[in-house]
Amino acid sequence: MRVLVTGAGGFIGGAVAGYLAGEGHEVLLHRGRKDGGVEPAPGVGAVVNAAGKLVSGGTGEREALEANAGFPEALGRMCAGAGVPLIHLSTPGVCGLVPGSRENSPLAPEGLYERTKAEGERRLGALDLPPGGLTILRPDFVFGPGDGHKLVLFRQAAGGWFPVVGREGARTRPTHVLDVCRAVAASLPGGPLAGGLYHIGGPEVLSMARIARIAGNAAGVKTRVIPAPRWLFRAALALGPLCPRALSKSRLRLFGTDRWVSIDKAAAAGFTPRFSFRKAAEDAVAWYRSEGLL
Repeated sequence: MRVLVTGAGGFIGGAVAGYLAGEGHEVLLHRGRKDGGVEPAPGVGAVVNAAGKLVSGGTGEREALEANAGFPEALGRMCAGAGVPLIHLSTPGVCGLVPGSRENSPLAPEGLYERTKAEGERRLGALDLPPGGLTILRPDFVFGPGDGHKLVLFRQAAGGWFPVVGREGARTRPTHVLDVCRAVAASLPGGPLAGGLYHIGGPEVLSMARIARIAGNAAGVKTRVIPAPRWLFRAALALGPLCPRALSKSRLRLFGTDRWVSIDKAAAAGFTPRFSFRKAAEDAVAWYRSEGLL
């Protein structure tokens, strides 16, 4: 099948493009127009949107909204006009940081990234796409080769010690990027996930302490977990310029709050994760070292 993939320059998009090509699909990479529009591609059987804008300190609301809602909407309109199914990658963060969130959980986004991704889902849902023409996947806490965003976590674990909020830290469901790729492939026309909304996650719900130990082990280090009360992290944030670079309000919120997705709906449809976090950590460490990052 000829598949158009957007966002292939990013971690997940690049992995998806490579995986689909390896499965025998003809993968076309989206090239954006200067005006931000979307060019239709002839003969395409499906479109995968892995593009998005992660929010940093310098990201404005207008920029994030255009990337995470405006562009998916334009892509959806193109798909509706051409009768081509769209597979859109979103985030479980649109439901907020809650344990066991499900696809029918109410939207409760907290940050700018999550709010604009939720708006993207809303706009896509309002389009006149054919039945089964829209699949939305929400992958949870993704790891693997090519991921630069979790590098700080692995560097901390590889340093031999790792601070967590409370005794074991928050619990989450780490996901190997290969399972995300498999979910995208399962969302192509005729696949078990085609036409629906699904949370995608790994097979295990793990505490941050367990994640740190596994990450350290993958790096060949026995990582010591240092429990610390939440007030101590807040006090460190109050130091301003003296605050540790790896600590921020968003990271404290993310790593100090239990949050994971239920994957029951995807399992009922016939899709289950195949790769453990141990495998994801080993693959990530191998890639970091090959790039001289760890």
